[in-house]
Amino acid sequence: MTQDHSIPIRSRAVHFDLVRFIATFIVVQLHVATPWLWRETDVNSGFWITCLAFDTFGRVGVPIFLMISGALLLAKEETYPSFFKKRFTRVLLPLVFWTIVYEIKVVADHHFLKGGVEWSTIYSVMRNPISGPVYDHLWFLYMIVGMYLVTPFLRRVIPVLRKQDLYYLLGLWIFSNVILPLVYNYSSFKLGISIPIVTSYLGFYLLGYYLMQYQFNTKQIKIAWITFIISYLVNILIVWIDSNAHGKVEIFYLSHHRPGIFIQAVAAFILLEHYAMQAFHNFSEKKYKILAYLGSLTFGIYLLHPLIVELFEAIFMGVIGIYPPAMYLLPFITIPVAATIVTAITIGIVAIMQKTPILKNFV
Repeated sequence: MTQDHSIPIRSRAVHFDLVRFIATFIVVQLHVATPWLWRETDVNSGFWITCLAFDTFGRVGVPIFLMISGALLLAKEETYPSFFKKRFTRVLLPLVFWTIVYEIKVVADHHFLKGGVEWSTIYSVMRNPISGPVYDHLWFLYMIVGMYLVTPFLRRVIPVLRKQDLYYLLGLWIFSNVILPLVYNYSSFKLGISIPIVTSYLGFYLLGYYLMQYQFNTKQIKIAWITFIISYLVNILIVWIDSNAHGKVEIFYLSHHRPGIFIQAVAAFILLEHYAMQAFHNFSEKKYKILAYLGSLTFGIYLLHPLIVELFEAIFMGVIGIYPPAMYLLPFITIPVAATIVTAITIGIVAIMQKTPILKNFV
């Protein structure tokens, strides 16, 4: 691994459109597969293990998003007002809009699907957006707002750190967020010392910036492939063993902060960044414009896709009834096909929203 001083970070960042789009698709297929992981009660069935394989693969999506953000944002120079105006307008308006959309969905689900909640008790099923996301996937926006709050400060600090300083900070983060939770899960040991600076997702953010500065040679890319494959297979195995030990689905080891998923995600980022950079050198102007456009859709795809996944399931499970048989018969085909269809539908809707004067501010 050699540090690349010849290519400025910002001029290399264009290939991240491809990485971001792939990571977005990975997240979509995760959310297609995960419900089936919980619907199947036999954790030894081939179907459950197949769903687990897709679920485990999909866990790298969010860490890759964060590493992309760290790579792109920590290398820029902006004033505080400029940074907050750009980033919070980009995040807060969509957060408010989609919070309202998903609040309406939660209420509608309770009213029409769960016994007919009286509209007079509507507030009892609504969630308080101040205390947290009203729908599971919106947690990412809350987390990224927190990262944005510290980004202007990090921009001043990170570039002047020595390599060993950065290693030390990353080491503290790994100890606090990857090692200690594992220790706590298997023992009554509790560390009374607080390490406040290393918040739960800071490490992925810093790793994106750090890894972006290096070029990996052929041998190191082979090592990254081996690391990714081994960590991926070990993660599947250990979740299967843990679920058997508990007699039910147990996803403790699928957290972004477990050692296996952490290693898998970092290896995946290195591989995607490497091959995306290689591909970018061969892009024509037309191909790059298409890729840049797809990259501009990814935020909207992330925000909208859970609605499309549920709509897709409702149509093909409840109305047509072909989804469950297809899923149980050929899950290794049905999951990626369903994820592709959901992604395509979501792209179409987001593209329309981007061309609508008001709605374009929310995607």
